[in-house]
Amino acid sequence: MTRLTTVVAVLILFSITVAGVLAEGETNAPAPAFRIVNMVDDFVAYQRDCTESDGPTRDKRWTEMLEAKYPKFFSDAIYRRKQGEDRDAYRQVCMRRFWGELSPRIDEIAKRNEGIVAVIEGVIRDFRKALPDSKATTDIYVTISFSFRGKAVTVGEKDVIALGLEFFTEPGDLQLRITLAHELFHLHHFQTFSAGGGLYRILWAEGMATYASAVVVPGQKRSTYLGFPIEKMNRCHDLLPLLAADLRKNLGENDHRLKRLYFGAEKNDTKVPPEAGYYIGLLIIESVARGKSLSGLAQLSAKEVFPILARELDRLAQRPGESD
Repeated sequence: MTRLTTVVAVLILFSITVAGVLAEGETNAPAPAFRIVNMVDDFVAYQRDCTESDGPTRDKRWTEMLEAKYPKFFSDAIYRRKQGEDRDAYRQVCMRRFWGELSPRIDEIAKRNEGIVAVIEGVIRDFRKALPDSKATTDIYVTISFSFRGKAVTVGEKDVIALGLEFFTEPGDLQLRITLAHELFHLHHFQTFSAGGGLYRILWAEGMATYASAVVVPGQKRSTYLGFPIEKMNRCHDLLPLLAADLRKNLGENDHRLKRLYFGAEKNDTKVPPEAGYYIGLLIIESVARGKSLSGLAQLSAKEVFPILARELDRLAQRPGESD
């Protein structure tokens, strides 16, 4: 037997052996593309267990029933990677908010959690129809978040999606579906495009994700996809030429303050409405998306994106857009 024949025989024997092991252990069954991790049930169980408990017991059970079960998620997503005294202080803030604001709403939150898996799976199906080329997969955490409605966040070494269920207070699941579609698109888009760097990158990324949510969950008003009340929509509309001119001037700047000014939800001491960047980004993508597929737009490079944004901002600076 030649050396080559021997190697082939060994490889065939190895393949048969591995196949037999896989069949026996059933580990060759296809893994689910998205793993849904429901933490809300754990928060509900914690509330039921500790309703009549004193402060030290609640603190101890918080560690045992919640943090110990999801240590990385609490550290990186809920506690936002805070360390030392900052983490301890924020942990106490979360616990006070839970017992002061969320515990009285626990039945409402538990009710909203019923059937959540079917809702998420439905959005994933619609997302794959809109973006059939997407190969993005991850864990989707359903949680009480204390600080965010929906977020693509790194937990350990993995980018995951987290949904803060306490923020979805409207009847039905429309806003939850829109938020999940938005975050699913980020997961897909960030495989080839980075939102870090110049202001133009986050403007494009958030405009694209907001537009994608309208493709995946169609038929709603622009204000619904943005989550803006009518007063905020009107203010963005009225200030549009000024806001577009300001963004155009600073398009290439990597300025954290400007990014928070246009994309942060917190109030500021300027005329810029909080999160106005989402509004302008959506207007831009609506304009450039005519006749183009969502997949095609998602594949554009930063070098291609910058001149598109510059042209569109120049246009918007000359005239107001639509408010809804």
